[in-house]
Amino acid sequence: MSRLSTILESIQDEVNAGTVFELDTAGEPVSYASMPREELKQEIIQLTKALIQSIAYDTFTPLNVYLSRVCKLRLEQGIKLSDIMLLFDVYEKSVKDVMSLFLKDDWTSLNRYRREIDSLLDRTRVFVSDYFFSLYEETVYKQFEQLQAINEIAACLTSSLDLQEVLDFIVVSALRLFGADCGSILLINENGDRHAPIMAGWQDNHSAAIISGMIVYTTSIMEIRHDTLQSGQVKTVFEREGLANVTVIKLYLHEVDMGVLIIGFRSSREKAQVDHKLLKTFANHAAIAVHNAQLYGDADFKLQQRIHQVTVILEQKRAIMHCMREGVVAINADGFIDMINSEGQRLLGRQDNIIGKHIWEVLPNSRLPLVIKTMQAEYDQEQEVGNKAIITNRVPLIVNGTVIGAIATFRDKQDVKLLAEELVGLKSLLESMRAQSHEFANKLHAISGLIQMKQYDKVVELITLMYKSQQDMVSSIVRRIKDQATAGLLIGKISQSSEQGISLKLHSRSKLMALPPGFSSLSMVTVLGNLISNAMEAVESLPAERRAISVYVFEGRKYLNITVSDQGKGIPASVQRKIYQRGFSTKQGNRGGGLALVRQEVKICGGTITVHSRENEGSTFQVKIPIR
Repeated sequence: MSRLSTILESIQDEVNAGTVFELDTAGEPVSYASMPREELKQEIIQLTKALIQSIAYDTFTPLNVYLSRVCKLRLEQGIKLSDIMLLFDVYEKSVKDVMSLFLKDDWTSLNRYRREIDSLLDRTRVFVSDYFFSLYEETVYKQFEQLQAINEIAACLTSSLDLQEVLDFIVVSALRLFGADCGSILLINENGDRHAPIMAGWQDNHSAAIISGMIVYTTSIMEIRHDTLQSGQVKTVFEREGLANVTVIKLYLHEVDMGVLIIGFRSSREKAQVDHKLLKTFANHAAIAVHNAQLYGDADFKLQQRIHQVTVILEQKRAIMHCMREGVVAINADGFIDMINSEGQRLLGRQDNIIGKHIWEVLPNSRLPLVIKTMQAEYDQEQEVGNKAIITNRVPLIVNGTVIGAIATFRDKQDVKLLAEELVGLKSLLESMRAQSHEFANKLHAISGLIQMKQYDKVVELITLMYKSQQDMVSSIVRRIKDQATAGLLIGKISQSSEQGISLKLHSRSKLMALPPGFSSLSMVTVLGNLISNAMEAVESLPAERRAISVYVFEGRKYLNITVSDQGKGIPASVQRKIYQRGFSTKQGNRGGGLALVRQEVKICGGTITVHSRENEGSTFQVKIPIR
């Protein structure tokens, strides 16, 4: 065990108490400051234990395990990443303060240990950022799949009236939606007995019926775990089927039991709160679908049930629409508004009832009528609404080849922009770190070889050269480019291009003190990053003497000038007018979005973009952004 871990073990109580005290004093982050004291104390204690173990055994695994659990928990609780990072700042301050008191007579050791703590906590922050965004992407993707499955159930509700098809669709959807391994629907017949017309994934066709024998109808959802079963037929079924737990979902409508949906899992998993809500929603849709199919044979009763069913569906969809964070507005084929949710009214700045009004009366610059006319969807378009900008998607509603209307979803551009800036900044940082790590590994091999050859003078010379070269490059860029996102992008791209054997140089006269108003760091990264990436692709397969790119960024009195030149293959004159079209590309694969984004950002701030290119000679893109 290292001395540092021994020291931390000795002062862990003071560190934990100091962290809680700092949080109470600052009152921030609010999400942690308002947490129950005992829960907060236990979390800080676990963090300190993981930190001590990682240092003691020289492995990141204890912190990895702790941080993975905390990230999942905090994401489910809706706590922001910035709050987690702020907690680490408070914790780091407490550790250093206590260490300073403990080692006040040993400044040499104190400084060395503080650097070790800095390094480990910085690695912790990078891990949390990466893992948190991975969890967020998985959660969003999972919720998207779940919502899609629910919509499919609703579609089946209105399009399929064959009972067998409905039951089969519900079981298949349940297995896919909840990641279950087996499932079955047991319906109640006129004698009150349960029978299973649909089974999927079971080893024995009687297993679901045996499990249903212990069902308690006190709740709509029942969980049965293998480790809670003592003995009996059900335990035997669990062992034969290899089940860890089973979820039983009651199907009922108007308080009338119609049967149960049973889904089994062969691996243990904990359900989040959102999963329970989804189970209830799924059960509602499934019950409606089964009920509709059972009653379809009776024409008179079917009509009455269909009216009720449509009402339920509309209410559920209305509830879903009003819970969404995106604004949604739908119009009919004549352009009159059929539906708008609460967020849509807020973004449009309307509190009155606008249902039935023409879209141009509410939003004069709306393109929804044009979408109906052209039958072409439009995605990720910027639009002005009052004094704010929104990002909108417009899609025509087509039934049997006929347009019956159009729907638009939109969100405040500022919200999208804030999230995008975080993601772009993190991505640039990671790309830079990966490229520099790979390049540094190669140089370490050279140093290792020189050491084995006992060429120690050469080792010192190589290390000095490496440090000076890297430091000169970073210092030169940071000195001339004051926007941090732009400087970080250039450093990352230079490292990346060096790794690929491409010479990327920033013109010696480049200078940027500040970005023009209306042209954010995100816009700059989008424009410059895409131009450099395209240039790198243009020269990557060429001989070494032509694998060169020049970048010029200059802040003049009237314009911010951005120029990216390469000696690549060039752009044929016949397609130069098409290169800014979304989806058009001269490359293989699903490409053609980069230059479209560049042109969009330049156009928004009133700038211009031109290209000078000759085949087999190279291309030069010039961007001018007005400085207001």
